[in-house]
Amino acid sequence: MPQKNARNYWWLNVNPRIWSIDSFKLEQVQSYTSHNEFDHKRRIYKNFEAVKKGDLVIGYESTPVKQIKAIFEITEALHFDSYLGEIISFKMKEKVPEPIDWIELKSIQFFKDSEVLKNNQGSLFKITEDEFEAIQAMIDAQKEAMISEDVLIPYEKKDALVDLFMDEEQFEEILETLKYKKNIILQGPPGVGKTFIAKRLAYTLVGTQDDSRIKMVQFHQSYAYEDFIQGLRPDGDGGFKLKNGVFYEFCRQAQRNAGIDHFFIIDEINRGNLSKIFGELLLLIESDKRGRVNEMPLTYGDKDSEPFYVPENLYIIGTMNTADRSLAMIDYALRRRFAFITLEPLFNQKFITYLVQKGVEKGFAERLSKAITLLNQVISNDKNLQKGFQIGHSYFSTFANEADTRKWYRRIVNLEIAPLLEEYWFDNEEKVRTEVKKLLDI
Repeated sequence: MPQKNARNYWWLNVNPRIWSIDSFKLEQVQSYTSHNEFDHKRRIYKNFEAVKKGDLVIGYESTPVKQIKAIFEITEALHFDSYLGEIISFKMKEKVPEPIDWIELKSIQFFKDSEVLKNNQGSLFKITEDEFEAIQAMIDAQKEAMISEDVLIPYEKKDALVDLFMDEEQFEEILETLKYKKNIILQGPPGVGKTFIAKRLAYTLVGTQDDSRIKMVQFHQSYAYEDFIQGLRPDGDGGFKLKNGVFYEFCRQAQRNAGIDHFFIIDEINRGNLSKIFGELLLLIESDKRGRVNEMPLTYGDKDSEPFYVPENLYIIGTMNTADRSLAMIDYALRRRFAFITLEPLFNQKFITYLVQKGVEKGFAERLSKAITLLNQVISNDKNLQKGFQIGHSYFSTFANEADTRKWYRRIVNLEIAPLLEEYWFDNEEKVRTEVKKLLDI
């Protein structure tokens, strides 16, 4: 039997067209009338009668916002105000750091079967303690994450340039392209550090090495819309349930953090069937089609499903290996939605200095750089290969102050570069032997 003075838990719908939760400060007191503008009792009037001091309330802004934004605490039960009439009063107890979307509530354990979700027509709803605690747990997790973010080390453009062999002008140009286009593809031969650069671009624009704002996936031939956006999946009981994909979930995260940039990195983007994977999002990822104003229903949505949009603070970085013979051409519809940036091997002075700092003898580092540069000229001049098949510098970025520099180098040539050349010149073994010998003779 419940205690007479046990705390109750409630859900309050706030109309953002009348007042916004964002405009109130912590501990500020607000009131809510039990009758509407026509002096009719609000739906489920008995809930207003049951409210008592100390009860906790989920503050939810209704359409078009549709987000949980605060936790309120009742300061005075139902009472009469000479100006407003019959009201309840409450104060702002805590704000939700990352407002929780209506669609997200449906996936929360202990809340997905709540009466609030089944019929949200009304103002004040009774919820269970478990339902309240499920939402409180989400808010607490957000606060813990924010504490972790506070200790993140700042990351600036100068930090990226220390990590990379490219010059400042080229890096700045890529940054600017990403900012205005929102979607770019870094393309180049194997080993130029496409994925490595993608992360440094993201870190630079975020301002810290905050991996919670970055998501990476790798496309392959079996990758589908259902993995990426949304689809039906077995539920373990012989049926199927709708499950959101990785891009859908990341977009929702970015929507909840509207002031912070998020970056979605797609490795080997051209290995997937892009039109099939992106579906209707081919339209929504365009830089001028971002935001709630362009939201649209998804393939698997029904009449009760929330429309979807790609937020303005989400950037997509794809990587593409130009030496992969198995790849189909990028579909034109996707190509025009991305800016393509070509990365080339950088066996420059910066690269040589990097090896020397790692412990490689300067003369050997210079000979290595020259040998690979000459090999890349041979590859570039081959009409069946050309520049897209050159050897990248990242093959040699793994040196960890090894005792035998030459052994380290020969291992890379024999186990990584030679097999690649065998694939390039599969019909000319003599050429492969000649080029490998040139590399080993430095």
